[in-house]
Amino acid sequence: MRLQPTSSSDINVEVWLPEAWNGKLFTHGGGGFSGGLGSSMDPLIKSAGRGYAAATSDLGHATGATAQWAYNQPEKVIDFGHRANHLVAVTTKQVISAYYGSPAQRAYFQGCSGGGREALAEVSRYPNDYDGVIAGAPPMDFGELMTQLIWNNQTLAGAPLLNLKLGTVNSAVLQQCDTLDGVQDNVLENPQQCHFDPASIQCQLLDTPFCLSRNEVSVLRKIYDGPRLANGERLIPGPAVGSEGIAWVLGGPLFSLVGGQEYYRWMVYNNPLWSAVGFNLDSNYPDSRTRVEPFVDSGNPDISAFTQRGGKLILYHGWSDPLIPAANTVRYYEATRSYVGPTLQKNARLFMVPGMGHCEGGSGATSFDMVPHLEAWVEQGQAPNRVIAVQPGSPPTLARPLCPWPKTAHYNGSGSTDDAANFTCSE
Repeated sequence: MRLQPTSSSDINVEVWLPEAWNGKLFTHGGGGFSGGLGSSMDPLIKSAGRGYAAATSDLGHATGATAQWAYNQPEKVIDFGHRANHLVAVTTKQVISAYYGSPAQRAYFQGCSGGGREALAEVSRYPNDYDGVIAGAPPMDFGELMTQLIWNNQTLAGAPLLNLKLGTVNSAVLQQCDTLDGVQDNVLENPQQCHFDPASIQCQLLDTPFCLSRNEVSVLRKIYDGPRLANGERLIPGPAVGSEGIAWVLGGPLFSLVGGQEYYRWMVYNNPLWSAVGFNLDSNYPDSRTRVEPFVDSGNPDISAFTQRGGKLILYHGWSDPLIPAANTVRYYEATRSYVGPTLQKNARLFMVPGMGHCEGGSGATSFDMVPHLEAWVEQGQAPNRVIAVQPGSPPTLARPLCPWPKTAHYNGSGSTDDAANFTCSE
């Protein structure tokens, strides 16, 4: 079906209505600049197969890596930012009632990456749309992230040989911090407990592939810290220590052009000729903050309306995500506490995933399913205290518990380190 809330809107929605309906709605988000239509076929099949009425949309424009659809289209930017998903929720519930003759008893939303941004927009802007929401690797500070993609590329360009030394950096990080959780497994359980300083591997005499020059130390410190304005304000944290590697190398220029430049060219400046070359953080970023972020960012930590009506939120993020900094999700979750208060964990929980990259993959136990945990929480009041993650493969050879932040998994000291039963969640 097509939704047209404004004369320039054209939101395409797909709804799957199984014969053996379980009485619930499950909506799926998209990724990047796109909605889920065209990219969420597998989640739709899975949800419908479980008996859900399943839905997704294109957020008002065709799927693709470009943001050219936003050129002089402010209403489409609003649709992308938050309006489309709200209308999907409202309209799909009407379709369900008409088709089945009774309303949906529960409504859920799930998305990772761009879908995670969409999920948090639902939680903060439209708290009555969904009973339970799963937000994975959410770029809730969307404009800040697009800015960081350009800034990262510029900053790394100031140390052109650093990319060749990231393996050395990663080895140094693991040597210093791998066993902080009691297990040597080449994965950091909590990188924020690792106080690695690149200066510890600074070259003493000659510059070699196994040490960092003084300039490379300076550049790497900036990348870890994240972009800051001249007044000292940090827009968004940098990547976690322990995430260094080939993904930084491959993703830097690509993400900068496909993400950051596209965002500024079409959404901020409406200028097909705008280029990231010559980008200046202090002069360009304020335009993002005033022109676009009020519509596309979903990092408002005031989720009290959602929690007060009993909504449940599960957040998750991989510590080794090379695209969206995991520490930003921690920052967001901790900021929500100032609005919701000390009872936050009754309605919202964050699970950080050691070793996981962007939404999936990586080192260690990175495969899990949050849906049963969300359902048990919403429908039976069973809050998720441990989520078991396994190493991808058949059969999986490694299992570890994911713990509700700020708890992390610690080895009990006996038994196989491949068995989640031998780990305890504690601070």
